[in-house]
Amino acid sequence: MKKHFIYTLPGFIFLIVITSCFHGRDHNISITTTDDEDEYEMEASYRRSQTHAVQVYLNEHLINSSIRSFKNRSIDDEITLDDKTTVYINSYPGELRIKINKTENSDESCERVREICEELKEILADN
Repeated sequence: MKKHFIYTLPGFIFLIVITSCFHGRDHNISITTTDDEDEYEMEASYRRSQTHAVQVYLNEHLINSSIRSFKNRSIDDEITLDDKTTVYINSYPGELRIKINKTENSDESCERVREICEELKEILADN
C-alpha cells in the first residue's frame, strides 16, 4: 500500500508551513498605545499592503522637510523635525512604532504626535 505524501510527517509539516504563509499575520491589525507622564508611544502591526498609505501619511503630516522621507524605506531612528521635536520611529512594511519623550519635547509637539497617531489608527482601521 502506497502512502500519500500528505500523510507523512514531512508532508504534514509542508502543509502547515504553506498554510501559515498565506494566512499569517498579514490579515491581522494590532494597534497599542501607551501614554504616561514621561512618554507617548504607539505600536502598530498591519497588513503590508497598507504600508504605502502609512508612509504617505507620515510624510504629509509629520515630516515637513525634504531631507527625510518615509517613502520606500525602513526607518529605525530618532529623528529631529524642523520644529526641533525629537521622535523615535521604527517603520518597516507592516510595522510601525512611534515614541515621543514628553519631558524632552513641548506639550504642543506631544499633542501633535498623539493626534497623528490617532489619525493613523483610523487610516489602518478603514483600509
